[in-house]
Amino acid sequence: MSVEYAPKEGYQWYVLRATYGREIKALEAIRSLGGVAYVPLHRTREERDGKLKKVLKPFVQQFVFLYSNKEGAYKFVNEVPELNYLTFYYNHFDVANTGYNPPLTIPFNKMSNFIRLTSLEDEHVEVITNKHVVFKNDEMVRITDGKFKGIVGKVARIDRNNRVVVTIENVCMIATAFVPKYALEKIPD
Repeated sequence: MSVEYAPKEGYQWYVLRATYGREIKALEAIRSLGGVAYVPLHRTREERDGKLKKVLKPFVQQFVFLYSNKEGAYKFVNEVPELNYLTFYYNHFDVANTGYNPPLTIPFNKMSNFIRLTSLEDEHVEVITNKHVVFKNDEMVRITDGKFKGIVGKVARIDRNNRVVVTIENVCMIATAFVPKYALEKIPD
């Protein structure tokens, strides 16, 4: 975990939406302006000019995660002209005092877990949808061994394998590769 992602008083992870595949452009612009942002990227192979090339692509299309206080987040979204393609992703399951949906924020510990998982280079780590997931139960587990040690999530059966799924509510679910039972520890409630 990078020092830039250390917890700070009054800061939260805001979910922003970038239009037209400009997630990486937004990430670079926010960082160049002194902000802290994250876009989960993975390497994929694409054919270009008849050749297979490795390309960095976002795991989750259109999303940029900004670590900021409320004033800073509103400044990046509303006052920086070169970021006019960024908007807040709103929490449609909550209504603020104003009667409007507030921007969606993610708790620091959940985002740290998500960053750890999506920072690992593994071709089997993938974004999944509800239709592909059958959770074994609602218990949270921590992986205690191997490449994914320390990742926290729920066990799901995907493609006949036990995998751990990390969920960012209302945004996405990311699954690890196969994790053997001996490497799973139940987390008490």
